[in-house]
Amino acid sequence: MASAFAVLDETLPAPGPELVGITALVAAMVVVTSFAVPADGRRSVVYRANFLGTLFHEGGHALVSILTGGGVGRVAIDSPESGGTWHRTPPGLAAVLTSAAGYAMPPLAGLGAAGLLHRGLVPAVLTLTLAAMVFLLLFTRDLLTFVVVVAVGAIVFGALRWAPVWLKNGVAYAEAWLLLTSELGGLRALVLNRFRHGFGGQEDDAAMLARSTGIPALVWIAAWLALIAWAVWRAIPLLWPT
Repeated sequence: MASAFAVLDETLPAPGPELVGITALVAAMVVVTSFAVPADGRRSVVYRANFLGTLFHEGGHALVSILTGGGVGRVAIDSPESGGTWHRTPPGLAAVLTSAAGYAMPPLAGLGAAGLLHRGLVPAVLTLTLAAMVFLLLFTRDLLTFVVVVAVGAIVFGALRWAPVWLKNGVAYAEAWLLLTSELGGLRALVLNRFRHGFGGQEDDAAMLARSTGIPALVWIAAWLALIAWAVWRAIPLLWPT
């Protein structure tokens, strides 16, 4: 038990600017693939990295639902940028917090990871990510979600257990950048859906928040975008070597 907690205090040497830059570039490429839809509809392999943000998005709904006195039936991942969480949450503030947590969780988790990485706590980032996958596995009921959760968990566990220092750093820094920026494509889709199909009849997080609070969906989308911008702004000096 002591060794299990000791890994949370273990530090690794900070990576050089080359590795940090490469991982940031990978995250930028993932964002670009989220924005650019090919004419034939076929996405690149890089696009699949969005699974990480979607897992944390749905995990945010599940975690906040439980913390506010509700319960979770199941979590499902349909695609790299689509999923759902079936939860039972008390009405009022608890329901608002649970709905808002989806788009808020990835950038906040990315900022938290950046803070740990700034202190050299790479193993802690990987261990906490593995714990998040175990948490999601408790509510997994379908094959695709199971495969995605297990795949992410296996990558993180493999890096934590066997990877050399440079690869541990690479996985942890890539995760931080991906979480910080992963919801940009999702927010773009929310805006486009409203201008293409109208503001009525939407069933996404922004629509649910608009119905429950009376605050327009675009205001919620703008708030999530501001949160992402703030998280990235705060994370860059933490992640970039000085």
